[in-house]
Amino acid sequence: MSNPISEGIKRLRAQHKLTQTKLADMADIPRATLANMESEQSNPSITLVVKVAQALGVSVDDLISRQSAHVTEVCRKDMPVTQLDDGRFSSTRTSPISTQKLQVNDIRMKANCYSKGVPHPEGSHELFLCLEGTACVEVQGEEYMVEAGNLIYFHGHLPHCYGNKSTKPVNAVVVVFMA
Repeated sequence: MSNPISEGIKRLRAQHKLTQTKLADMADIPRATLANMESEQSNPSITLVVKVAQALGVSVDDLISRQSAHVTEVCRKDMPVTQLDDGRFSSTRTSPISTQKLQVNDIRMKANCYSKGVPHPEGSHELFLCLEGTACVEVQGEEYMVEAGNLIYFHGHLPHCYGNKSTKPVNAVVVVFMA
């Protein structure tokens, strides 16, 4: 009798070109636990199955499905959120964690927000699309005021900061592509 959990983990891990060690790190479980989950005799707890599914950016249904899923749905509550500048800056990673070369983040900045961006690897590209308000994006010490509807593009490895100098909130989408 086949084990749909072990088959699904192996299939999706191969599809995303992940080693057992990398996926285990992403799921915050020991590599030996993941190796056991991939064995035909495994009977993992639902907690472990959910951790692995979230690390792969899929639902538990997609993980145990015998078909290759063409669509991944991620609920907002499952998206990792980073808050900085005493909560005035919020970044929600909207792209699945398993999407390693592409990051999409929903950025929200309250009034008087200022936050340093994390430089990305050499060769990466960052697009900042302001949806609401006027954002101040600093790239290598030079400030750019980005109004709603406008976009700036820069090399992601350069030092950069995000800010909101106004009293109105800012909402933006940041897309980072890593070569």
